[in-house]
Amino acid sequence: MRRYLLIVALLTLAVCIIAGAAYADFHDRIRDQRERIDQGIRSGALTRSEADILLDNLDRIRDRFSRMKADGRLTVEEQQRLDQMLERNSQMIYNKKHNVITRFDQWETAGDFQERIRDQRERIEQGIRSGALTRSEADILLDNLDRIRDRFSRMKAVGRLTVEEQQRLEQMLERNSQMIYNKKHNPARRLDW
Repeated sequence: MRRYLLIVALLTLAVCIIAGAAYADFHDRIRDQRERIDQGIRSGALTRSEADILLDNLDRIRDRFSRMKADGRLTVEEQQRLDQMLERNSQMIYNKKHNVITRFDQWETAGDFQERIRDQRERIEQGIRSGALTRSEADILLDNLDRIRDRFSRMKAVGRLTVEEQQRLEQMLERNSQMIYNKKHNPARRLDW
């Protein structure tokens, strides 16, 4: 009989240790996901509203954990359900941090974009002053810049910019820059009579 009680006691102890490890693992996973969310906010990979959704999910999961263990134990099915919820939220964190849409105010090149517009405008004005550009050539180039700036403004008004849109703007600016160079260095020059 003693042997039987010893085995039951050891099994009970093992179950308590495993359950304690599961509780610790659960809290570690919650803490890890919170840190990933905080890091995403700091890096700009997550918007504040995206982070709020993910944090709300963690709060719901933690509340469900508290309700499940209120009776003093956590069944295998309950543990699996919590694991699934945590795994889905972890996947959501990854997806939201790596989505192709970025917040415009987080787009690091937004300042660079405005600077490139100013730089190209100055190059055009310098070309007019030096005679390397005719007035009609400069008007075409300035019209291109206005269209690019307007497109940028429309995208900025929406507040979000896809990677494709950002690349498109970059291509437009690059083509206009090349046009400025080509027109300033073409062999035809304005004749002053």
